[in-house]
Amino acid sequence: MTKYELAKNILSQYDDKEWEGMEKNTLDLPVNEHNRNVHLELRDAINKYEELGTLSPKERRRFSFGKPAVLTLFEGDIEDEKVIELKSSLEEYLDEVWAEAKPSHKYIVNASLVLTFILESPMHPESSVHFLTRVEDGKNIYYCPHKENSLICSYCKCRFADELYKKWDEKEKETKEAFGDLSSKLQHILFEAGFQECGVIKTSELDFHDEVRTQCEKNSCRQYGRTWACPPAVGTVAECKERVLKYSHMMLFSKAYVLADTMDLEEMARSMSDFKKQDRILDDKLKDLLKTFQILSNESCDRCKKCSYPDEPCRFPEALHHSIEGYGFNVLELSRKAAMKYINGQSTATFFGAVLYNEDKR
Repeated sequence: MTKYELAKNILSQYDDKEWEGMEKNTLDLPVNEHNRNVHLELRDAINKYEELGTLSPKERRRFSFGKPAVLTLFEGDIEDEKVIELKSSLEEYLDEVWAEAKPSHKYIVNASLVLTFILESPMHPESSVHFLTRVEDGKNIYYCPHKENSLICSYCKCRFADELYKKWDEKEKETKEAFGDLSSKLQHILFEAGFQECGVIKTSELDFHDEVRTQCEKNSCRQYGRTWACPPAVGTVAECKERVLKYSHMMLFSKAYVLADTMDLEEMARSMSDFKKQDRILDDKLKDLLKTFQILSNESCDRCKKCSYPDEPCRFPEALHHSIEGYGFNVLELSRKAAMKYINGQSTATFFGAVLYNEDKR
């Protein structure tokens, strides 16, 4: 069968009342948010797929890369035997461990089939097993710390996390030899926090560019003069340089996101917001390792609905992360110095941040 046929078959199993229950979370069944959202997202994607499928090639040109991502979502065939095998295995497992909730099994099984064969994602939500996502060649690669050699697990798109941990160990050993024990520990924290890559640069080797600040002043991101995290609030390039050079090392870090539509500004904004959220989590984790440090993040700050700049002081000065570009840094140049990827494939966005710290002090 095709991916489209599988999707239509799954959608046909629910009546209008069930769809309303999924939308409003009023199902008289224990169906979790994760599985409900998978169904609703599949329905929306099919509707958009069928709508766009009627467009001419000329009409499709307004989409990024000439083809809407949703049109590629349902391309390709699936082996019927594999769908049957996974479906049967899931039903058998649920009958064994959750027999009292038989009516709910359909939602779990169908969501798992969608995730496995159509979305090519793990069957379980990230929060349940804390799998780690890495972007390689424009695709999400998932690593699971709890993967087993069971039949169901063999279908899950997660890889064994041991493979990823081995890469971490090698990288951390290299960092320890080149820069010291503290840098190695910091790198481990960044990896565990979910960031994709990390690399160390001595601050004495950093270059500060007035022309980068000039780009800020052109206000293409519409944040110049609107937030305490961006110029001119962060000070002059010379003042930023003086602040940076109080530290001996910079640990550059990044996280990549796969975008369904690179022209979707809301999707881009969600990715940027997720990166900032992780920066804030990182801030708390580093307090046990570093006595003094400073975090630089991607553009702007979204902690407050409306920034107090310039009328009042920052409401959260201790948690404020200045813009890395606002300091006059060329991020492409930084990524090369740190031996990190600047781009992680087509239809991706990669955001960068940095931790400034002293390797020889606690």
